[in-house]
Amino acid sequence: MKQLSRFVPTNRLERYDLVNEQGQDLGQVTTFVADMLTGRIAFAIVAFGGFFGISDKWFALPWEIMVWSPEKKKFVVDMPTNVLKTAPGMNKDTWAEEINFDWLAKCYLHYGLAPYWDSSLSPEEQIKGLAYAIWQREGEPEGSADRHYYRAERILSVQGVVGSSTRKLQNSNTTIEKEPNDSKV
Repeated sequence: MKQLSRFVPTNRLERYDLVNEQGQDLGQVTTFVADMLTGRIAFAIVAFGGFFGISDKWFALPWEIMVWSPEKKKFVVDMPTNVLKTAPGMNKDTWAEEINFDWLAKCYLHYGLAPYWDSSLSPEEQIKGLAYAIWQREGEPEGSADRHYYRAERILSVQGVVGSSTRKLQNSNTTIEKEPNDSKV
């Protein structure tokens, strides 16, 4: 039995498609961007929409959420199409000059990941961004803002991105005190 390709030259990676688990086309990987200080792939640039590169939208997609499928010869992500459609886009002609850590942190949070570097975004901005991403992934259910907020807060706290705190929330005109380690979220 032939071993499936594990090591792929980066100059070939840009030729592969990106699909979600349902097989829907989410675009094409155009390039990979390395963080030269940490020695890791920071993100992939994915072109979505358009026709032959005209009017397509470019996105920074964190490497961690992409899974290589050797059988399909495609990258697969666990994400509905609308998550990509609402992601922060980038200008394909000027992105290299315009990119900064705050913008990239918002991209990571949009996809439900904490940035791997120290971000200058406030803890509240990071929690809200991650909570929104979780809400989108769950199909945008009504009345679940508090649950998503605390889940995001707990994820970022466990990852050491934000400190844990006790927070009051308003729920049906009743104030509820919640601890970040509440297991009901």
